[in-house]
Amino acid sequence: MPGQRHTARPRTRGSWLPRLAGLGAIVILAAAGATAYLVAFHPGQPRRPAPLPTRVTSTLTVGLIAEPAAGSGSGSATAIVQLLSPHKPAFLPVGLTQQQQGQPEWIADLMTGGGYIFIYLPTSECLTSAGPRARPQLTVQRCDLSRQQRWQRIGTGVLASGHDFYQFANMASGSCITEGSGSAATGYGAGLAACDRSRPASQLIAFWWTAG
Repeated sequence: MPGQRHTARPRTRGSWLPRLAGLGAIVILAAAGATAYLVAFHPGQPRRPAPLPTRVTSTLTVGLIAEPAAGSGSGSATAIVQLLSPHKPAFLPVGLTQQQQGQPEWIADLMTGGGYIFIYLPTSECLTSAGPRARPQLTVQRCDLSRQQRWQRIGTGVLASGHDFYQFANMASGSCITEGSGSAATGYGAGLAACDRSRPASQLIAFWWTAG
């Protein structure tokens, strides 16, 4: 009728509940889908190892000495070889005069938290485990204090020639410094190999002529 006003019928409060429930379900489904996408296409990054301590607790000037490789049968006090790196690391013979006078070629820095860094004095480079973990190579490189240049003394010492000999394992590769093939006259190769629990002579190294 003309002039008659029509007023909207008020909604009952309960009519909103189905809509709110539907919106909630949509939000939950969307969040689940986003999470699945992130897991599938953006996997979590592996945790990086904690930074290594960089403070030096003690410093020694030493010779890294080994005895001739197993099988030489030499028990002479002059039958020792020193780890050197004129071109690449090798165990080279130490003469009797040099042995008596002492000619250390390395600085052994003991770091906070354990582990040594070996610095080759002639080049100021660090003994390093380079390459993949499955096939590490022993070399000397510019010092960067990384795990590849940290060496841990493992096991108990073996007393020989009045010195305690130990295995030294690299913190990155887990391999031990190992004496290779050669002869007491010309020297032996130096490399890395799995640490042997039997502590073979080829993996035993001592500090000689220490001065700190």
